[in-house]
Amino acid sequence: MPSTQTMERKKKQVEEIAEIFDNSGVYLLDYRGLNVSQMNDLREKVKNLDANLRVIKNRLAIKYFEREKKEFGRELFKGPLAVAYTTDKFVEVAKALVDYEKENDKLEIKAGFIEKTFADREKVKYVAKLPGKEQLMAQLVGAISMPLKKMGMALSAPLTNILILMNNLKDKKEKEEKNNG
Repeated sequence: MPSTQTMERKKKQVEEIAEIFDNSGVYLLDYRGLNVSQMNDLREKVKNLDANLRVIKNRLAIKYFEREKKEFGRELFKGPLAVAYTTDKFVEVAKALVDYEKENDKLEIKAGFIEKTFADREKVKYVAKLPGKEQLMAQLVGAISMPLKKMGMALSAPLTNILILMNNLKDKKEKEEKNNG
């Protein structure tokens, strides 16, 4: 029977896993075959997106899901398991992982949890194709500002036309005065 210290340590580790799965983007990765420099490269790419990459024990992940009474196939928790997770840039992290998987065939994206909803491998790849948060914000600003810009141009057009007509009339009068003068 495990000691009290061991039980407490495992409970703490399960709580740490619970904190990981509380994030808005969590991706399960099979990193079997990656060497240390490749793993560090992957960690760096993930870290540059304000996300984290951590290797977790399958048994502890299974304990967490059993505790939460969530049924997921044990095939998710076979072999070496790394978890990439982020609070808000889950699209960008998915893109980085899919790109890295294309570069390095030893990394395999198993599944993910996006906004705490299970996403299989294909859904993770689909999320990676979506525009990122900054790009969506830029599109939203453009969509809001374009009608306002067009309205401003439409409202100023009559004034502009009047100014052009007055300028042409002034030029015509000056020409007539020169010719008559």
